[in-house]
Amino acid sequence: MDIEIMATMAVKRRLALCDGLFSYIKERDVEPIWDGNIYVYSTDRNYRDGLIARVPVQIRGQKKTFIKKTRALSYQVKVSDLKHFFNDGGVIFFVVDIGDGENTTIFYQSLLPFDLNSLLMKAVKNKSMMISLRALPDDNDAIRQLFISFIEDKKRQAAKIIWTEEQAIEAFQRGDFVKFHIQTKGSPKNYADIMKEATAQSFYLYVEIKDGIELPFGKVEEGASVMTQQLADTPVVINGIKYYDHISRSYENGNAFLLIGHCIKLPIAEKNAMSQLQNIPCALTSTLSNRIADSDFLLALSESNNVIIASVCTLVLNIEKPEDVAKLRQVNMILKRIKAALRYFGVSADLDMSNLTKLDFKSINDLILASEGRKVLFVEKNLPSLFYYRKTIGNISIGFLAKKENDNDFYKLSNAFADNAHMELELTLNNGEIITANPWSFYLHMTAEDFLCSNADFNRILASIKAMKVCDRELTIRFSKTRNIGANNMLLEIIKAYDSQKIKNKHLLQFAEDMADIVMTTEPITIINKYQIIKRKRSFTNDEIANLVSLREAREEKVYKCAVSILLDELKEAKMLLEELSFDERKQITDYPIYNLLTAQSVPLSRAR
Repeated sequence: MDIEIMATMAVKRRLALCDGLFSYIKERDVEPIWDGNIYVYSTDRNYRDGLIARVPVQIRGQKKTFIKKTRALSYQVKVSDLKHFFNDGGVIFFVVDIGDGENTTIFYQSLLPFDLNSLLMKAVKNKSMMISLRALPDDNDAIRQLFISFIEDKKRQAAKIIWTEEQAIEAFQRGDFVKFHIQTKGSPKNYADIMKEATAQSFYLYVEIKDGIELPFGKVEEGASVMTQQLADTPVVINGIKYYDHISRSYENGNAFLLIGHCIKLPIAEKNAMSQLQNIPCALTSTLSNRIADSDFLLALSESNNVIIASVCTLVLNIEKPEDVAKLRQVNMILKRIKAALRYFGVSADLDMSNLTKLDFKSINDLILASEGRKVLFVEKNLPSLFYYRKTIGNISIGFLAKKENDNDFYKLSNAFADNAHMELELTLNNGEIITANPWSFYLHMTAEDFLCSNADFNRILASIKAMKVCDRELTIRFSKTRNIGANNMLLEIIKAYDSQKIKNKHLLQFAEDMADIVMTTEPITIINKYQIIKRKRSFTNDEIANLVSLREAREEKVYKCAVSILLDELKEAKMLLEELSFDERKQITDYPIYNLLTAQSVPLSRAR
């Protein structure tokens, strides 16, 4: 039994049943890597003028390895072959599991530059790699569809430039588009057909950069838990009370569902989007706000099973177990206590409760008790009677003020941003002169991490700084060997906080610009700091460029010249000036946020094998 010939014949026979596919595959291939090509035509007549493209294929055969029918297979491929496939722009790889009669199964995998790059990145010193294959679809149109998709994605990946997910995020933040392409079977009748197809096939994720060029950075495999949603402005009402403004029709792996809130997912028939379902589960998911909304809805549902959707359709839904309702009512009460506690501490961000740890829940319990008047005991010795600290719970970070009462070990917690945080500061200079700064804002002592607190009140902070005397805002205090405290240093911490974010907060950057306006003087450092904030928001105007050039020409210090060159994207000149600086002068650039602008420009945005 010649397994390779049988495998080749099995593939040719199967593809011959598909309109517009014509095989040029030799039973005994003489090429070491490719077995032949599948020619794809626009019609089933295979006229030469209807040729779309040819798709290179490789076919391997093996004796039947599965007793029962399976939809997946792993197969080992030489790394040297993968490199050849990459250089050629891709291949569709077939493995035929040879059995008796109807037991033969054909598996395939589309290996395009994105897939091959991922395999080669993992290969390191390996001589071979396992690839995953899936069973060839039973539907002829679906088989033709995967060849058309291969052709189109091969064109998009022709440059063989593969981006990382981090590069894609940076591009998206710059305003580039994230795109994916779905090749439907036949002609879709409506948007719902396209949604359904998007959950039943593999597709690549691209970033579209200038000139319409698309670069791949990810792939969603067929069979992954992909869900598409079509939002409808359809209110959901129980006993005259509206609980949701919207419902969603969704598809997951080709199956249709109706979504209500974040906890109810009803399987629906294609021809009846509003079918009824009994025994709704009480599992809550997602964020704190969503859990409260969903539990409110479920509790109302437990008292009146009729749910009216869009005033025209009634669903009869039911929570079967009374003990589930009692438990749900208790959970709803706790969730609302958490919401009230976060509001007490000035947190407006929604708490993601999906992956909270035991320590997070302990912190939440302390938060609730503190918001309801209970005092906290800190076991550390020699703590001051008043201090600020920060705690992270899940996706939020909260700034606290801890204040000791009545000279005991207990502290009362409050929102760290609830007042102007003013104090009187007395400084003794080296010559014995005493300077008093009053009011002095304690917000000047904040670090970058503090500005990322979910309860940080930017308006309150700005008001606190504005209330200071101009001369006090210009003071700089040496706090430690590595840190100075002052209004301009605080501004740099804000910029540092912004740069540290993967998903940029435009309100934080606007806060930095507002702060820059407050501390602005004729000193070059304040001007440069204002311009580095502008650069993070948009391109400079001609007048702004002229101002920076004038500033550079008016100063002799190479530090300022280097900073201006960075702002003007004169990377070669900036690096040259940086090399000419002394160690201490260089640290005035490298230790501060302006250096991020230089390193960001220096890192290549694309990578190819």
